[in-house]
Amino acid sequence: MLDLKERSHKKVFSLIRALGRVSGAQLSKQTEMQPSSLVYILRHLKDKNLVRVSGYGASTEKGGKRPVLWEINPDYGNILGLEIMRHAIRAVLVNIAGEVIMKVEKEFTPGRPEKNIARITSTIEEIIRETGQDASRLLYISLAIPGIVDPRSHKVIYSYGLKMEDYDLKGRIQEHFQIPIGIINDANAGALGEQWFSRGENLINNILYIMYNPLVGGMGLGVVVNQKLYTGSNGVAGEIFSRIPSLEQVIEQMQQEEPDLKSMIPPSKKSTDIQIADLYSYSRRGCAFSHAVLSRISKLVAKEIGKITGLFDPERITLGGDLSICENLCCDEIVLALGDLLKKYYPFRVEIPEIHYAKAKIFSAALGATALYLSDELSV
Repeated sequence: MLDLKERSHKKVFSLIRALGRVSGAQLSKQTEMQPSSLVYILRHLKDKNLVRVSGYGASTEKGGKRPVLWEINPDYGNILGLEIMRHAIRAVLVNIAGEVIMKVEKEFTPGRPEKNIARITSTIEEIIRETGQDASRLLYISLAIPGIVDPRSHKVIYSYGLKMEDYDLKGRIQEHFQIPIGIINDANAGALGEQWFSRGENLINNILYIMYNPLVGGMGLGVVVNQKLYTGSNGVAGEIFSRIPSLEQVIEQMQQEEPDLKSMIPPSKKSTDIQIADLYSYSRRGCAFSHAVLSRISKLVAKEIGKITGLFDPERITLGGDLSICENLCCDEIVLALGDLLKKYYPFRVEIPEIHYAKAKIFSAALGATALYLSDELSV
């Protein structure tokens, strides 16, 4: 654990991590702390091996001593984040500085809870071996799952995909590894990742992170309000979407409604086997049918976003999960559709939030899961 009890120490550590290599003068300006206080805090963090001197900055135009630059010490330890889905486990290993060491996807087919536990634990062991990293360097393992999770106890309240209800998944995993374990909803993990891994950028106060599940058509929402993850009193915040069609349903609808659209999808390929990544690949090669399917999904997603924009009025909306594979194709479609919807919903001018796709793309929830450790340790 980081063992940072002082609010000011947590603030300085978080700021160094967000900004990267930073001078004491920059920290003083950002935190409004006295230089003497900062010197004490930096010395304390250095003694704990949490930060280190990374070099020297440039002198001012007037010359003088070059400023010392500080950075998070990446050798302090690593965090493993996993996204548990109905067809795969995606994992990201990062060091404490937020640098990605490894990303990997493993096959996974959910079954009864005992089978799920066995598969998850064996996958974690496999990943630890593949990294070549000393297991003793692992500070924390965090699992992002589909479903509702108690934000305090990390107990699984309900997960349809994993067939778990009122289940202590955290305790069961911890039995195997004897290190701290965290459990978080997958969309909440994505939202945390947007907050904690925006290095060098201005901190965003209000963020909506949105996922679309192509297998069942469900949508997930992670909410950051005033730079804090908002989960509600029972962990169900964000579970407000209407169910929209699954990818299979959209494909079959389009085949019936637009049979003459040019399609590059092999006739032998079943609709159940088509992924969003396939559609994006075909679309880029000129497949009108694939483009039409992605366009319809984008409009469905935009309709749901439009319903909640007035509620949260976010600065940024991030598209995560499989939608992020499509990069600007889906983003552009959603922006256009959302603009039309907002004009319809609100007679006055409403500014459309920035819409981005997650930088870590399909690994965004797994990467965000690693931020649960930082969020818990550095909460002020």
